[in-house]
Amino acid sequence: MKLFHIGPGTDLDLLADNLWDGRQGDCQRQVIISIRRGRIAAVQPRGIDSTGAGAQQMRLEGLTVLPGLIDAHVHLALDGIDFQASLDRWQDPAAREKALGEALRSSLDHGLVAIRDGSDGEALNLLAREGVRTGKYPGPRVVATGMAITKKGRYGSFLGPGTTDAASVKGLIAGLVHRGVDQIKVVVSGLVTFHLYGEVGKLEFTAAELAEIVKVAHDAGRPVMAHVNSAAGVDLALAAGVDSLEHGYFLTPAQLEVMAAQGTYWVPTVAAIANRLHSAKREVYPEKEIDIIRRTAVAQQEMIARAHHLGVQLVVGTDAGAPGVYHGESYLDELMYWYRAGVPAAAILRAATVTAAAALGLKGELGQVSPGYRPCLIAVRGNPLEDLQVLGQPEMVFIDTP
Repeated sequence: MKLFHIGPGTDLDLLADNLWDGRQGDCQRQVIISIRRGRIAAVQPRGIDSTGAGAQQMRLEGLTVLPGLIDAHVHLALDGIDFQASLDRWQDPAAREKALGEALRSSLDHGLVAIRDGSDGEALNLLAREGVRTGKYPGPRVVATGMAITKKGRYGSFLGPGTTDAASVKGLIAGLVHRGVDQIKVVVSGLVTFHLYGEVGKLEFTAAELAEIVKVAHDAGRPVMAHVNSAAGVDLALAAGVDSLEHGYFLTPAQLEVMAAQGTYWVPTVAAIANRLHSAKREVYPEKEIDIIRRTAVAQQEMIARAHHLGVQLVVGTDAGAPGVYHGESYLDELMYWYRAGVPAAAILRAATVTAAAALGLKGELGQVSPGYRPCLIAVRGNPLEDLQVLGQPEMVFIDTP
C-alpha cells in the first residue's frame, strides 16, 4: 500500500480509470479528480483541457478510486488478541503508545480514513486523536468518546469509571465535554452471553435515567452512541432518542421500523460475534457455545438484510479490539458478512462511506468524492461493486494533513 499525504497547498489532478463517488450506483469511467489547496475542487470526465495549469498529475491506470472507508466502532486501546494484556499496557506509557500507533497504522493500511472509538477507561482514544492531529501517528481521523457512561457495578468497568446517580452522570458528561469529546458513549445493557441463546446482561439505566443522559449530551451538542443488546434495551434506547445503536443483537423487526422512521443509525458489528468462530478464540468455546455464537451471528445477518430493505440507516463498524476482531484487518470480514446476508455491494459501500460519515458527524467532509470534500480516498485494483474483496488490499490511500 502506498500512502499519499495531501497538504493544504496541494494542487493535484488524479486521472482515474474508474471512480465510485459515493453517490451513484455505478462507477464512472475515465474521470479526473482535481484537488486544489487540499480540497476536492472538481470531478469531471477526462478531456483535453480538463487538467489545471501548474497542477501535478497522477495517473491511476487500472484502478478504481472511491471514498476512504470508515469504521464506526473500534476500541483502539484493545488489540483483539489478549484482553488482559491490553489492560495491563494502559499503565505502561511506552507500550500503550506503541499499541495505539500500530492500531492506527493498521487501520490506515486497510483503507480506513476515519474511525469512531467506542471508549476506554483511560480515555486513550483522546490521546490517539491528538496524536493523529499532530502527526505523531500516521492514521485515520479519530472521532473520540473518551470514557463511556456506565452504571457502577454493572458491565463496562473497562470502558468508564461508572456512575452512581444523576449528579455523577452529569459530572462525567461535563468533564468529557470539557476534554473535547466528539460524541458520548452510553452502555445501556450488558454483553451477549453464550450460555443460553438470546441471553443478555442486565439493563444499566432506567428509562428516565437514559432519557436524561441523552438530553444532557444533546444539550452539550454531542450525539449519543449506545451500546445495547436485547429488545428491552433497544426499546429504552429508541425512546430516549439515542443517535446510534451499537451491536443491537436480538432487536426485533418492529424496532427496525421505528429506527427507519426515526433515522436512527445502526452499527450491527457482526464480526464481534462471528469472528470468534474464525480465530484462535474458537478453541476456548465448548461446542454448545459455538452453536449459540453461530445462531447469534446468523440472526444478526438476517436482521441486517431486513434493515436494508426497510431503509434503516445502516453503518459499518467492526468493534475492532473485541476478541478476534483486529484493527483494519477485520474490516473486510464485516463487509463480507453483510454481503453474504444479501445486502448489495453498493449499499454496503454507502454504509461504509456516506452514511458512516454522517453518523460520525463528518457529513460534507468525508464519504464522497465531490467538490468541497476532503481528499481522503483509496484506490483499489478491480471494481468493488463487482467484488468487495478488492477492498482488502488497497493499492493507494490518500489522506489530508493539517
